[in-house]
Amino acid sequence: MIIKNEKNRKKLKNSKREITIILVIMMVLILFFSGYSIGKGIAKINIEGEAKIAEPILIVENGSIIDITSAKNTGCYNFKVKNYNEEGKITQVDLIYNIEILSKTDESIIYKLYKNDEEVKLIKNKTQDFLLTNEKKQEESYKLEVVYDKNKSISVEDIVEQVQIKVHSEQKRDA
Repeated sequence: MIIKNEKNRKKLKNSKREITIILVIMMVLILFFSGYSIGKGIAKINIEGEAKIAEPILIVENGSIIDITSAKNTGCYNFKVKNYNEEGKITQVDLIYNIEILSKTDESIIYKLYKNDEEVKLIKNKTQDFLLTNEKKQEESYKLEVVYDKNKSISVEDIVEQVQIKVHSEQKRDA
């Protein structure tokens, strides 16, 4: 009986091996004739290009410094914003800019900004955005009027403060 069981085991083992080999061969043939391939491709592409960086030009021409005292409590500071330089070269891109007045003074000092003699609304000492194009020379004249109202001052001491004008610009994005 032991001999029969061993023969059956060998037959079963051989038949399992044959079935496995047949299945592997069939899978290889199916994959071979199906047209699909398994693999990984690597490609290397060199792209060469030549690009120039556009030159933005925004010039701020400053006016003369003003001093405001309790006797002379009003002053006007004039400055210009241009889209071209001294050689007459115009900016190559459209620029959007705004003007911000930087100071640490209290409410006794009032600022009014005028663009070409028209008042510009200041929100938190900052203007709306303005546009300088690259099509023609542009020059915008600004006047900052600073008024010191001594009656609104809560301090007994004199205010010694410098006021800075910041012109922030960036390239206009194409829509």
